[in-house]
Amino acid sequence: MTDPRLAAWAVAFAMSVGGCASMSATPPTSATASASTTATNTPSLSLEDQKLVDSKARVVLLWQTIDKLLTDPTSSMNQLDPLVGGDALTSLQLMITRTGQAGEVQVGKTVVTDQSAVASGDTWIVNSCIDRSGATFVKSGQPVSASPSPRLSHQDTLAIIGGYLKVTEDKVVGPC
Repeated sequence: MTDPRLAAWAVAFAMSVGGCASMSATPPTSATASASTTATNTPSLSLEDQKLVDSKARVVLLWQTIDKLLTDPTSSMNQLDPLVGGDALTSLQLMITRTGQAGEVQVGKTVVTDQSAVASGDTWIVNSCIDRSGATFVKSGQPVSASPSPRLSHQDTLAIIGGYLKVTEDKVVGPC
């Protein structure tokens, strides 16, 4: 169960993210170093494939950050700055602030599933199912009413801006 405002907020957030390019953050990376005495033939990803992997990771990081801010009202809103900018940042900060002012706290986590990514010119498009069915809002220990659509499909556009991979647009495209 989630707050019914969350579904409305998700749509408003998605609409406001479009065109926001004023974000700064280091791109996530999936490359890890491992010490091994045995040589192995591990295929490496091409630069384009790595950008697709990184784009999907960026969307997951955004939702992890939203969860953290909704579950811990003492967390700094500055955590959003590397991920979101412009009107989208303002909308997100406002939603999180209002939730906290209403005395509501999230319990549980958002799960990002069914991701796919494609390159489109100088951008990368990531489609994800944002499953908030395991996240609830509570007020004074009591659950807040359920969201009518806890699983929404999002389409995120990412681009290299200032040398970094950044979310520039988020659209809710329907249920998933």
